Amino acid sequence: MEQAIVSFSISWLKKHFFLRVFVTVLAIDLIYLVPPFLVIYWFWGEKKVALRAVLAGLLAWQGLARLIGWLYFRPRPFVTLAAQEWLFHRPDHSFPSDHATFLSALAVSFYLAGEKKVGVGLAFLTLFASLARMVVGFHYPTDLLAGWLLGGLVAALLFHFKNPIDRFFCQPIIRLAQKLRLA
Repeated sequence: MEQAIVSFSISWLKKHFFLRVFVTVLAIDLIYLVPPFLVIYWFWGEKKVALRAVLAGLLAWQGLARLIGWLYFRPRPFVTLAAQEWLFHRPDHSFPSDHATFLSALAVSFYLAGEKKVGVGLAFLTLFASLARMVVGFHYPTDLLAGWLLGGLVAALLFHFKNPIDRFFCQPIIRLAQKLRLA
């Protein structure tokens, strides 16, 4: 079923050049909005919230998603479906989606910390980037769902332990940043 969804979206996108360009930008470049946003938030927002969100995103993405991808290797749709790839991408693991994992961890972290508008905005960014990555053949729908769940669960778990995380992770980093005049 999900192979049919991805095959249809790839073939449909091939017929519409301008839409393909737009979706490609969403699939590849949308993630690059996150670092400048986090830097801006660091200087004008609650530093502990930003640090917890980044910690959740990195743990979910570089920790659990990598481990799951290593334990359960699933090739990307453009490899399995033998689709013509118009974007260069390493043929590494597809499951779970790293982008969906990282972005959903950020969104849920901000939302749970009381930054509802930021969390919802990041959730929309997560949705657009994730769906675009499916449409261009980087992921299957279940890759995205797994990434969303994984990122959200890690963020919720870390939020549950926010006091020790603030004490042993956030506060030392903030003190160091203050000494370096970066906070």
